[in-house]
Parts: sequence; structure tokens; C-alpha cells
Amino acid sequence: MRQLAVFTGLLATLLSSAATAQTLEAQLVNRLNAIRAQGVTCPGSGRRPVAGTLSWTPALARSANTQAVYMAASGRITHTGQDGSTPRVRAASVGVNAVSVTEIIYMNSGLSADAAINWWLNSPVHCFYMTDARYNHVGASVIRGPRGTAYVMTLSSQPK
Repeated sequence: MRQLAVFTGLLATLLSSAATAQTLEAQLVNRLNAIRAQGVTCPGSGRRPVAGTLSWTPALARSANTQAVYMAASGRITHTGQDGSTPRVRAASVGVNAVSVTEIIYMNSGLSADAAINWWLNSPVHCFYMTDARYNHVGASVIRGPRGTAYVMTLSSQPK
């Protein structure tokens, strides 16, 4: 009976963490779409025009998840995957065949979609790409691991 109680408690904790991660992923995409809808001023490139809404794409979410799992486990903040893969290769490996693919990443010790979005908005390169109108599909993953919480959004253009 005690083992069942311990298992039930562990399962509840895991499900709660999964629900939080899904909420954070939705928050990231919703915030990014709101920013794209109003336009934003990026450091280094100035005022960015309004860009279309990004459509959630499960395959891109799987691609983002691959990188987020690696980053959270390793503590490395990198666009290079554990196997040496690039964002484009990871997207292709889950069936995304697009002209343009990019990835924006962030890592910290807590769970905050706002912290990730604000960091990206203050980074010239990340701000530019997250507001680039050629991208119209998105997938996101937030993974909390032993070395931090990894936030990964993978964006792509229309399929080829």
C-alpha cells in the first residue's frame, strides 16, 4: 500500500510538471504571435513590421523537444544537437521539408515564458528571426532538467 501511495505521488508530480510545460509552450507561442501581430523594435535592426500568425506544427514541436531535452540534460546552450545536428536537420528528421528553418533557444533555472520572451526580444539576432515574416509555422518545447530549464522554439517557412 505504501508503494502505491509513493507511486501515485510521483505520478501526480510528473503530470503536474507536464501540464506546466504545455502551458509554458502555449504561453511562448501566444506571446510570440502577439508580438508579431503588433510589430516590435529589435535592437540592431530597428522597427520590425507586423508579421503573420505562426501556426502550431506538431512536427516542429518534436524537433524543438529533441534539442530542449539535450540542453536541459547537458546544461549546454547550443543550436548543435547531441549528435551534431542542426535545427534544419532536426526538423527534416521529423518530416519538415521547408525552405527556411530557424531555432531560438534560452536556458535558465526557473519556469518563465516571460523571461524567455524578454531575453529573445533583447537579443538582436533572436528578435530579428522571431519576427521574420517568412516564418509561418512553429513548434515549442520547455524541458526542466538537472542542469536547468531549456526553452526551444523551432520556426519554419511553408513546406517546399
